[in-house]
Amino acid sequence: MKMNQQSITKILTIAAMLIASNILISDPIWKLNQTKLDLDALRTKSKSSQKLPYLPGEVVIQFKKTVPDSELLRQTSKLATVTGGLNLKGHFTTAKLLDSETMEEGLRRIKRDPNVESVEPRYLYYKQASAPNDPQFARLWGLSNTGQTLASPSYMANSSNPGTSGKDMNVLGGWDVTTSCLGSNAIVAVLDTGVTYNHEDLVGNMWDGSGGCVNQNGTAIGGGCPNHGYDFVNNDNNPRDEEGHGTHVAMTIGAVGNNSIGITGVCQSAKIMAVRVLGLGGGTNDSVANGIYFAVRNGAKIINMSLGGPSFSTAINSAIEYARTNDVLVVVAAGNDGANLNGTGASYPCENTNANLICIAALDQKHALANFSNYDSNGTAANRTVDFGAPGTNIYSGYGNEISYNENATSYSDWTYSTVGTAWSSTTCTVQNFKMLANVDCTLPNLLFDNASVTLSTVALSTNSIVYKNFTIPSGSTNVSLSHFIISVGERQNSTSCYDYIQARYSSTAGSPAGGTILPMYDSNFGSFKDQLCWDNTDPFVSDTSDTKILTNCIGGGTNCTVGYRMVSDNLDAFPGGIVADVYLTAWAPSTTAYTNLNGTSMATPNVAGVAALIRSYNPSFTYQDVITKLIEGGVTETALTGTTQYGKAINANNSLKHLKQVTGVTAVLQ
Repeated sequence: MKMNQQSITKILTIAAMLIASNILISDPIWKLNQTKLDLDALRTKSKSSQKLPYLPGEVVIQFKKTVPDSELLRQTSKLATVTGGLNLKGHFTTAKLLDSETMEEGLRRIKRDPNVESVEPRYLYYKQASAPNDPQFARLWGLSNTGQTLASPSYMANSSNPGTSGKDMNVLGGWDVTTSCLGSNAIVAVLDTGVTYNHEDLVGNMWDGSGGCVNQNGTAIGGGCPNHGYDFVNNDNNPRDEEGHGTHVAMTIGAVGNNSIGITGVCQSAKIMAVRVLGLGGGTNDSVANGIYFAVRNGAKIINMSLGGPSFSTAINSAIEYARTNDVLVVVAAGNDGANLNGTGASYPCENTNANLICIAALDQKHALANFSNYDSNGTAANRTVDFGAPGTNIYSGYGNEISYNENATSYSDWTYSTVGTAWSSTTCTVQNFKMLANVDCTLPNLLFDNASVTLSTVALSTNSIVYKNFTIPSGSTNVSLSHFIISVGERQNSTSCYDYIQARYSSTAGSPAGGTILPMYDSNFGSFKDQLCWDNTDPFVSDTSDTKILTNCIGGGTNCTVGYRMVSDNLDAFPGGIVADVYLTAWAPSTTAYTNLNGTSMATPNVAGVAALIRSYNPSFTYQDVITKLIEGGVTETALTGTTQYGKAINANNSLKHLKQVTGVTAVLQ
């Protein structure tokens, strides 16, 4: 039993909660007097803000040039807790704020220091791709579109498969001029999730750093870079891919061509430098900036960044400027929000204004703008941040072994129920055409989403129930992730815990995960992660639909991963409960032989980086600006890009290469 004083406090809290939220109560039945909730609208809203913009409590501090390099860490320690990040060229460090202050308070405090040039949160950046689908050359419609129908397409909007013949980059025509991406002027750095550098169709085209390489500060790395690059997530010289995105990007640029294996990249003989800046769940501005400095210092002349986030970063901007002063072209993705960047949308570094940066939108097989692609409709073309369009749907490239479970499709029919008190409903609710798990019965979802006139059922006192399912994952998986949609109408105790709640848990065994690892959810009302999901005294807890969780304990072990949702109530009064929907689990394991289709501006970006590498390789005297000029001159005007990009053109390798000034000492070899 709770103490009497606690009971009184709880009663007062409930009373205040009911008044604040317009809930009518007729003991023991709760009724939520509110407007019908729209599940699609909630999903759309949550997807626009689903990912954290920065790491809570962590900042990047850039000091004035008058502060000596040797003083950077000491000056940082006077302002915050040093976390070890140091970039001498960028003159910045990383640090952790005081636990007692908010991000806004910490930024204001540090900015007042006269030695500080700027301070910003450790912004997060995410890969811009959705989940998936030279014998396989016919699949590469972006290189040669004959109107072919692609097998197992992962993008079908606008009836784009089959596509329109000739709507491609005409790489075959470009290869009439050259297939080579050899030479130091055409090293392409892929800043991404890493690269499966031993893939059967890529290993021959990896940059060789075994003879020596330097870090972001220009200091020699012990042991060199024998694995073809560096990992700024784990801070080691093994930038292996743990989720496939970077491998797909790298092979689009430079899979070995004309070798009777798999596919070919735009550059058949590229030199790909692997720079891992995105870990499982994303990367930070300091890791991206460090990756840029590393790439430039080690000779890359083209940097592919199929990544983006909603925040401008001074650290990244300065790094791109450093690349500009070293004549390096940076190619970035526009983003996959389907947003107008002239309006409420935001995507960086696409929206940076660096002269050496170009931003790429995604086109489908008919050269229509992909429905997910960001764009910019600014009335002044020169002010549009998206520059070109390129093939970005159903792009076939290297990947890994992946298995996905969509539980909506199975109606949760094979989940296991373990009950003390009220059970999760064994009858899956269908509301607005979506399947969902519910506790007690379907009265709560019917009220929330269909505004049905129902009397709410409530959870029994002292309930402790769980519904769960065991998933089989590939052996050796390096990424196991879970997304879901949760609404909980339990009673809050304080800012950190609840009396009645729903909890997400998982384990790497086949049994109930009731005692397994808790999956915290981000609570936007409190600005922090919560282990218990419940009412916030105003509205039900509503999770972000794509707040993807990495199931760390299921990685690298056996083949079991069990996910469960636990429902708990106290012994004083009941609550309406909650629902769980859109449960989607994905597991990925590396492979040296696997390929798949992916969609995204992330896939369009390397197509452009590949063409840029062809141009720079064919004429080594070209600067980054010369390359941009040739992309503009050779681009093909497309209706879908007119008014939505700066140049209104789709990339065309044939035209851009044949617009090159005459060069000497170059032999074109047809392959």
